[in-house]
Amino acid sequence: MLFFNSYTSSNYKKRDLIDGYYDKIIKISRNKVFYTKLMVPDTIDGRFDLLILFSIILTFFLSKSGAKGKEISQVLFDKMFLDLDLTLREMGAGDTGVHIKIKKMIDSYMGRQKVYCQCFEKNDFETLKIHLIKNVYRNISDFGSSPQLLTDYCESCFSLLKKTTNDSLLSNQFCFPEYKESFN
Repeated sequence: MLFFNSYTSSNYKKRDLIDGYYDKIIKISRNKVFYTKLMVPDTIDGRFDLLILFSIILTFFLSKSGAKGKEISQVLFDKMFLDLDLTLREMGAGDTGVHIKIKKMIDSYMGRQKVYCQCFEKNDFETLKIHLIKNVYRNISDFGSSPQLLTDYCESCFSLLKKTTNDSLLSNQFCFPEYKESFN
């Protein structure tokens, strides 16, 4: 394994909690509307970009919820990269290949986390849209209003999580909003 994994060393109760968060991130990042209406590439890279986007939105708020939230954020990060490691292995990547790819994925995550969180701190969704174009839409030349629609959805997530109490957030009693045509 690439690093000490706080998920695998957690007790079962904590793993169940983390699995619940991760399931919500997976569910929203795989929502077909992002790939059909919002033109996110339905590729490994496109799916990875949405997975980390929604995990960063969630962990931004978890990390603001005190020590327990910061701990949950770290365990969730470890869970996500453990899952990505397993996925790469299932796709046939060898140990060396997995190590290199996971390192690149972690670097991508950390870079995106830095710029996305700066946008969230400043409530600056125009700059977030610029970063989404550079990251999520990097291989598309004609994406129309899709980056704005994705940004609007991120703002909706942000608004909902901002209103969520720490107790609800720390006990996984929240949901990502459904994508609605009214966002556009």
